[in-house]
Amino acid sequence: MENFIITNTKYTPQIELSFKDRYLRIIGDSYPENAMDVYQPLIVKLEKYFEAPAQDLLIEFNFDFVSTSSKKMLTDIIGILQGYHDAGHQIKLTWFFPEGDLDWQEQCEMFLEDASFNYSITPFKD
Repeated sequence: MENFIITNTKYTPQIELSFKDRYLRIIGDSYPENAMDVYQPLIVKLEKYFEAPAQDLLIEFNFDFVSTSSKKMLTDIIGILQGYHDAGHQIKLTWFFPEGDLDWQEQCEMFLEDASFNYSITPFKD
């Protein structure tokens, strides 16, 4: 299956889902006018990705800014990933946040508080 890529804009992140290399990256700002328009196509591709049994996925999130509507979509995506994990797929998420930004770190922790798949919240230097 062909990779899924959405190029970043001023308001939307870069989204890359590689079927061959088994990774998902979402990097950049996320404050689109309609977050559903940005993230719903990804959700559809994730459904196709996880049709294969025992599919692994490495995930990297690295956001500069996330709007309220984007936070809702990310919460939905994390819930979907949790469902795939519960069905036997191996999920590993690394969520990067700016080093020293305790608010961002706390937000990441809140997003993942119910996740039982493997994850880490990792600081990076600007």
